[in-house]
Amino acid sequence: MTSPVQTVTALARRFAVEVDVNPSGVADWQPLIGIEDLKPNRTQRKVADESYDDAGAERSAITGSSWTLDIKLIHRTGIDGVTFNAVQEHLRVKGEANDALTGEAHVRWFDRSGQGEAWEGRCLVDWVPDGGNGGARDMISVKLNGQGARVAIVNPNASPLPVVAALAPTTGPAAGGTLVEIRGRKLTGATAVTFGGTPATSFRPVSDTLIVAVAPAKAASTVDVVVTTPGGTSANTAADNYIYV
Repeated sequence: MTSPVQTVTALARRFAVEVDVNPSGVADWQPLIGIEDLKPNRTQRKVADESYDDAGAERSAITGSSWTLDIKLIHRTGIDGVTFNAVQEHLRVKGEANDALTGEAHVRWFDRSGQGEAWEGRCLVDWVPDGGNGGARDMISVKLNGQGARVAIVNPNASPLPVVAALAPTTGPAAGGTLVEIRGRKLTGATAVTFGGTPATSFRPVSDTLIVAVAPAKAASTVDVVVTTPGGTSANTAADNYIYV
């Protein structure tokens, strides 16, 4: 009798990519949504290093390396169907730059499990719409070209605590009722979502990186959106601010 399989196939979607939308100040990491395909590449730069001692056998020296992220991106809008996702727009604008100083982006990519690879680096952006017929999705070919070395980092998902990284929209009426997308990490199994301490009218975890919630009624003010999961409660950051008007 054969033995049962002892391994599980890893999936390409295990990688998450985040973009620092404030690269000149304190890092503000926001999730890059809409990734349909991702190819992280690192290439060694090799030069011939053969000497007479090698008796005609080939030998190379490694003199450096380069890295890229090749991404196939689904162009996303907000709930209004018009306003493009702010993180995708950040990369598009970087791709329009005329010099490296203004065109450089700051990104990180890591295994969603909290284990394995985690890297960050600065890069230049190629942003090329794929085009298509009248019924085609708006797809973008994005290439992030490393500027300098990639750097190994502590995996941002190593902590069990949920993270609220972005809200869309970030404002709504005091009467409540606004449908709010909560983007972040470790959101699976959410047991509570609050707006300034008031429970959301309703909420639904869609994935490990997305919760959809209905904002409760609240007096005009700026409040923190907090997510609680079995792993703990999200920390208060500027990214979780929701404004009642």
